[in-house]
Amino acid sequence: MIGRTISLWFTRLILVSLIAVSPVITGCSRPTSESVSDSNKNLVRYMNDQVWNQGNLDVIDELYALDFVRHFLPDGSELRGIDSFREHVRQHREAFPDWREDIQHIVAEGDLVVLHFVSTGTNAGSWRGSPATGRKIQIDEMSILRIEGGKIAEQWLMPDIFSLQQQLARANE
Repeated sequence: MIGRTISLWFTRLILVSLIAVSPVITGCSRPTSESVSDSNKNLVRYMNDQVWNQGNLDVIDELYALDFVRHFLPDGSELRGIDSFREHVRQHREAFPDWREDIQHIVAEGDLVVLHFVSTGTNAGSWRGSPATGRKIQIDEMSILRIEGGKIAEQWLMPDIFSLQQQLARANE
């Protein structure tokens, strides 16, 4: 009887141990998947704060892949390379020096991070060939970012450009 009790106890111990280490043995560790998503979301949050909210162009090399591509969905245009991107951010912040992007929702899966954010800024400089209006704007934007090797490699951006243009046009009425 004692032998049987010890045998059952030993069998249970082995089963519990196997269940506990099975993700490690099979390579299906859920925390690793969550940590990649969390890491990607943290990268995007940091980029958002540094590049767009603070206008820190020095971190672009650290955060973006050299061959970064931004797809601007409203007109189908593309921006390629981090030097072009850096110049775009510089010009945008000249037009809207107080530009701010506040993340409302952020979701990550695999190498993709999806954002919904609200952007605000005062048009104090020339924007897309139009003179400054002095008008404060607020628009919703959505973006999908693809992360590769710990850097932002690609972006699909969908701002409410129609609302932005309407808000800037009102300043001329």
